[in-house]
Amino acid sequence: MFLLPSIVIGATLAFALGGNLRRVLDFPLRLAWIAPLALVLQVVIFSGRLTLSHGETVSLHLLSYALLVGFALANARARALLPVAAGLLLNTVAIAANGGVMPLSHRAASAAGIAVGGNANVSLGATHLRALGDVFALPVRVPLANVFSIGDLLIGFGMIGFITAVSLGPRAERSFSPRRLAVPLGVRSFRSLACARFVSQAGDWLTMTAVVGWMFATTHSTTRVAAVLLVRMVPPVLGGGTAAIIVDRLPKRPLLIAVEVARGIVMVLALAAAATGRTVEMLIVLAASGLLAQLSTAAVPALVPRLLDEDLYEAGNALLGVAENAAAALGAAGGGALVALLGIRPALTVDIASFVVAALVYIGVRVPPGAVEQAARAASRLYGLRYLVTRRRLRVLVAAFGAATLATGLVNATLPRLLEMRTHVGAAGYGYGLAAITLGLAIGETTVGTLRLGSGASRWVGCGLMAMSAFLALLALDRDMATIFLVLAGIGIIDGTTDIVFETIVQREAEEHVLGSVFGFAGAFVRTTMIFSVAVAPTVNHLLPPDGVVLGAAAFLLLVGFVSLVSVMRVPVPRLPAPEGAQLAKY
Repeated sequence: MFLLPSIVIGATLAFALGGNLRRVLDFPLRLAWIAPLALVLQVVIFSGRLTLSHGETVSLHLLSYALLVGFALANARARALLPVAAGLLLNTVAIAANGGVMPLSHRAASAAGIAVGGNANVSLGATHLRALGDVFALPVRVPLANVFSIGDLLIGFGMIGFITAVSLGPRAERSFSPRRLAVPLGVRSFRSLACARFVSQAGDWLTMTAVVGWMFATTHSTTRVAAVLLVRMVPPVLGGGTAAIIVDRLPKRPLLIAVEVARGIVMVLALAAAATGRTVEMLIVLAASGLLAQLSTAAVPALVPRLLDEDLYEAGNALLGVAENAAAALGAAGGGALVALLGIRPALTVDIASFVVAALVYIGVRVPPGAVEQAARAASRLYGLRYLVTRRRLRVLVAAFGAATLATGLVNATLPRLLEMRTHVGAAGYGYGLAAITLGLAIGETTVGTLRLGSGASRWVGCGLMAMSAFLALLALDRDMATIFLVLAGIGIIDGTTDIVFETIVQREAEEHVLGSVFGFAGAFVRTTMIFSVAVAPTVNHLLPPDGVVLGAAAFLLLVGFVSLVSVMRVPVPRLPAPEGAQLAKY
C-alpha cells in the first residue's frame, strides 16, 4: 500500500536535494518485467473476476510475492532495494503462515475505517505471526487511510531511498557503507574521546535523576523539582556563550580534563549539601555543573575534525550521538535505582567517580599540534559570532534548529497529556513514548553514520523538518496506540539524522579555529528556544487541546523547514575574511 506514496515522496525528496529524476528512469533494472507481472497477478487474483479455488488463490498470491522478492534481490546492487526485499520477504512469511492472507488487527482496521470484504487479501481471524501483519494504521482522517505492516514500512523506505540515491548519481549510490561506522573506533584518540564522553554523560544524567529523586523525597514539592529542571536548562545558555568565547582559545584535551575534574569537585560540594539537607545549595551546585558541561559540549564536536579524516565525520558524529543516548538511558536508570536503593549520598559518590574516570580517559586523547588555538586567539572574542552570522548556510541551519526546538519543546511538554488520552496506558505512556523517541534517535544517528554526505546535505535539514511536520500531524490525528509509538520512533529517527547532518555540515564548512565558537553559540541559541517553549507550554496547553498544540507545532515546522530549504538553495554570501594567522593547514 506504500508503493505509490513512497514513489511520490522519493521523487519529491530527490528534487529537493538537487537530484536528477531522469537517472531513475534510465537506471538499468534486471528482470524489469517481473514487477509489473507480479502486480498484475495480484490485481487479477483479488478483483473477483476469476473463479479460483482457495488453494489456487493462495498459490498465486504467494507466487506474486515470490516474484517481487526475486526482482528485488536481482537488483540488490542498488543497496537501497535491500529493505524492499526484506519487507517483501516479511510479508510473504506472514501470508504463507496464515494460509494466503495477511493478518489484520481489529484495532488497526477500526482506526483506518476499513471493513474487510469477502474477497480481501487480509483477515481479522488470522492468528499466526500477527506482529508481521497489518497492525499499524493511517487514521481515517488523513488521505490514503489504510492499514500497513512492518514489511510495508521497509518497502516504502526502500523505495524512497532507491529513488533518492539513484537520482543523486553514482556517488550517492555508493555512499552507503555500514563498515564506515566502525572505522573511527580504530583511531585510538577518537575511541578515548567517545568513551570519556559516554562516561561523563552517564554521570551527568545520574546527577540529574538522583537529585530530582532526592529533592522530591526530601521536600515533596513539585516546585523544588521544577527548580531543579530549570537550573539544568538556564545555566547551559550562559555556558554555551562562555564556551563560544574560550573553547577555541584553549588546548582541547587539557580543557576537557579540567572540566571533568571541576565537575567532580562540584559534586563533592553537592554531596556535602545532601548530607546537611540544604536544597538551595544543591541547586546552586547543580547549576555550576550544568554550566561547566557546556564547555565539553562545544569542545567535543570541535575536536572531531582534528582526530578523523573528513570522510569519517558522519561516522564519528554518529558514534558520539549513540554514546550520548546510551549514556542518558544508563545514567537515568542508574541514578533512579541508586537513590531508591541506597540514597542520595552513594549516588553522588558514584557520580563523582564517573567524572574522575572521564578525566582519566580524556588523557588518552592525543590532539595533533597546530595553529588552531593561535588563530583563535588572534581573532576578536566575538569573531565566532560574526563568522556564524555572515555564513548564510550556517546561519539558516542554526536558526532552523532553534525554531525546531521551539516546536518540539512544546510537543514534548504536551506529550504526557496526549499519550494519556490516546494510549490508555496511564502514567507509563510518557516513559514509553520517550523510549520510542530514543530508539528512533539511535537508528537515525546510526544510519547517517553509514553514509558519506554529499554537497546537498544541508538541504536535508529543511526536508527533515518538513518530514517531522508530517509525523507530528499524524501523531495529532492518530488514535491507534501501536501507530502512535511507531510515529514517535519516526520522529526520533528524523531528529537523529538532522542532528548528525548539522554537526557534519558545521565541521566541513566552518574553519577549525571557530568550530568551538559556532557550536557554543548554536548550543546557547537552541537552549534558549527550548527554555522559552517550556515556559509557554502551560499557557498554550491551557488554551488548546493536546492535538491542537501538536498540529500547531506541525504547521510551524512545515513553514520553518520550507524556509530553511529555500534559503540554503540560494547562492551563499561571501566569506568573512579570516584574521591574520588564521589560515590553517589540514592536520
